[in-house]
Amino acid sequence: MKALSKRGVEMKLELTHKQTTGLVMTTQMRQAITMLQWSSAELWEHIQQEIHENPILTLDTPSMIPSNRHHREAYHDPIDQIVPDEKNWRDSLVEQAGWLKVDQSLKEALLFLIGNLDERGFCTISEEEAALQTGPSLDTIKRARRLLLQFEPMGVGCLDFKEFLLLQVEKKHPDSSVLSVLIENHLEDLATQNFKKVAGELDIEEACVVDALEVIQSLEPRPLLPDYGTNNMPALPELILEKKDGGYVLHDPFSVSGQIQWDEQLVRMYKEGKEAHEYLDECYKKARWLLQSIEQRQNTILKVAEMIIKHQRGFLNGGSLRPLTLKKVAKKLGVHESTISRTVANKVLQTPKGLYELKSFFVTGYQSADGAEISSQHIKALIGEMIQKENPLKALSDQKMATELKEKHNVKVSRRTVAKYRESLNLPSSSKRRASAREGVSPILLHS
Repeated sequence: MKALSKRGVEMKLELTHKQTTGLVMTTQMRQAITMLQWSSAELWEHIQQEIHENPILTLDTPSMIPSNRHHREAYHDPIDQIVPDEKNWRDSLVEQAGWLKVDQSLKEALLFLIGNLDERGFCTISEEEAALQTGPSLDTIKRARRLLLQFEPMGVGCLDFKEFLLLQVEKKHPDSSVLSVLIENHLEDLATQNFKKVAGELDIEEACVVDALEVIQSLEPRPLLPDYGTNNMPALPELILEKKDGGYVLHDPFSVSGQIQWDEQLVRMYKEGKEAHEYLDECYKKARWLLQSIEQRQNTILKVAEMIIKHQRGFLNGGSLRPLTLKKVAKKLGVHESTISRTVANKVLQTPKGLYELKSFFVTGYQSADGAEISSQHIKALIGEMIQKENPLKALSDQKMATELKEKHNVKVSRRTVAKYRESLNLPSSSKRRASAREGVSPILLHS
């Protein structure tokens, strides 16, 4: 590279001053945000580590604290109640998501979808419903689900059994056009061995249909999830809800902040400015920030939980869940939607009805013609009730059930949505139900 002469280039140096405004995310602020999404056990583990490293704080472990069961017993460290190195398939998916170098909104959408997978690995929420409940756009949700389908094991994130079959055909039999058509449009006919009808409609040999059925039956019915154990719910309840005098009382079972104490001698040395003041100054600031973060975390969880309980009081009293979204709670509390998402993550509420994850109280729903809110769970229950009461020889079609929902319950639900809800309940189609009733035997199942 040739050197530039002074005559060839004239450089001008200027000192300028520019004022800008912005939010700088400090380490402490990031810690407070992260702390919000921790479970009780994770919080305790962090507190123990902080106190171990910070001499100005001590942990006062009382001989008695509230336990998961409704009586008092000798204190046990909450960390001891968790199986060491416990891991589940969902944790593996979160870990895979962490490896991706994608923008934050896409990663948050991906984590939300992972949190809404059922025990088979299928997504329990539609892309449209996910977009309504979260901040990212529908396009971002679609991109996130396409990414999830590429995770291991293959197929996690599929919306249903049919989509998983189609995905396997795309991977294992990309040159077969017949398999995809059969899965997309003729699964019911294959299940009832109506090979002649299918062959006629597709203008192919009946033997080809039989061969294709054998290939379809060789496919996996659901993603091959690793067996890490079935109990994926956090071991400790974040909050306990008790019913007293016709109302509900909500309290923290562990009173974390009340068990953290200052070392009075070191605090006195710090305030008097004695030896090691510089070192104690840093310890004091860290300790104060930790206590503030814990208090802020608990206040936020209590506010969100109180709003959930107030909104879902009917469910707690034996009724159905009402529609509730993260966006609605965020708006009422005046915070960002992501704050609510972090608050309900990994949190369990112990109620008189049993243990419930806080996120399970957030459900999509519909509004009836008279303005009443009806959750998707309630609609599923209505569909199950209709099928249970029907005459199997005159089984109700999905369209007929959609019409009945509109006429009897003033709720407008599409035929496609009814079919999706029916399949999520593992209920067969009307043709299968009629065939079973006529023949007195169950139709041939493609998979158990």
